[in-house]
Amino acid sequence: MNKKPRISTLIIVIILTLTGCKSTSVLPEEIVQPTDESTSVGDGDLLTRDITDLAGRKIAIPVDPQRIAPMTGPSYEMVFMLGGEDRIVMTKSGHTTNYPLALLTNPDLANYDGIGANPSSSVNIEEYLKRDIDLVIYYLNDSELEKFAAANIPAVVLTLNTSIFDTVEDVKNLTLDEYIYNSTAAVGILADIFGPEAIAEYEIWKQYNEEKIAMLYERTHEIPEDQLRTVYWGNTWGENILSSYTLMNRYYEVRLCGGNLVGPELGGNFPEVTAEQLFAWDPEIILVDNHGNYPELVIKDMYKEGSKWGALQAVQNKQLYRIPAGIFFLDKGTTTTLMLIWLATVIQPELFSDINVIEEIQYYYKEFYEYDLTAEQAQMILDGWYERVGDEPDL
Repeated sequence: MNKKPRISTLIIVIILTLTGCKSTSVLPEEIVQPTDESTSVGDGDLLTRDITDLAGRKIAIPVDPQRIAPMTGPSYEMVFMLGGEDRIVMTKSGHTTNYPLALLTNPDLANYDGIGANPSSSVNIEEYLKRDIDLVIYYLNDSELEKFAAANIPAVVLTLNTSIFDTVEDVKNLTLDEYIYNSTAAVGILADIFGPEAIAEYEIWKQYNEEKIAMLYERTHEIPEDQLRTVYWGNTWGENILSSYTLMNRYYEVRLCGGNLVGPELGGNFPEVTAEQLFAWDPEIILVDNHGNYPELVIKDMYKEGSKWGALQAVQNKQLYRIPAGIFFLDKGTTTTLMLIWLATVIQPELFSDINVIEEIQYYYKEFYEYDLTAEQAQMILDGWYERVGDEPDL
């Protein structure tokens, strides 16, 4: 694949603001023109500058980081989309093995050093020191982030472990502009870290997101409540579908697609509901996330003759859908809006009958990854193109 050359000699600064309420997150306000506000630390050391990450943490980073370690679930895909793959020295081990399309779009990925990482794992700081890592993308885990700080390795947070909202009502009252702002901010911060060409790519990508999200909203925001199809979004941490998300995490996205999300209002990252509650909701559509223990087996089990789930209307009507997967899971990283386009055709097929999802995926891969995806490969993405190797989940 011929990637566009990347230039990182100019400095772009994003102005980030902290808001006083949680209806909007700690996200980039605007992108401004290049400045020379960098700082030299020590004698002859690297120039650094301050940024504010998605968690609102102010961090001094190298002006031009060249040895990075994207360790969170979606971070490799985000780096790749912005053209920063040549900077990667080490990444989360699952990225180097579990995504066939990631390896097709970047054959060098198989040669990157990979180590385990998840939101609760312990950091072995020596793995980063011995590789001279100058920037880490990591989880919002204070005790582990302190290890990076103690070793003078800048670590930025671009993924939050919990919802930025206090209540479901906060989510329901979210404006379209606020949703777009929240959903594009992490990529904007990373683009700023990489420099001018990444910023330019981000602007094109952001415009794509704005246009597609506005299209979804225009078609669905006036659908009467009784015409919204009920949707349950399940994970597979156990051998069933009962692990879920709180409504604060996914409600707005499902509503954009013409659905009404059912699920727990409170809980941790993946709260579990009871079978009785799931039967009481009796959702019309069940989404099966890729987290956990082999979603394809969970779907097969739910569909098999005599399954204990057989009375659910989603099972009876064959309305179980695995979340698509490409370079990473499609509902995360830079591809969330692409996933929403697919989801809209699932939830409201008549309303979105003019959309060819295969062609939309092909366009996205050509425009943002510079990769000519075949129709067969696009269908494999929709089928969940993911081959888990090892026991560590890709969070």
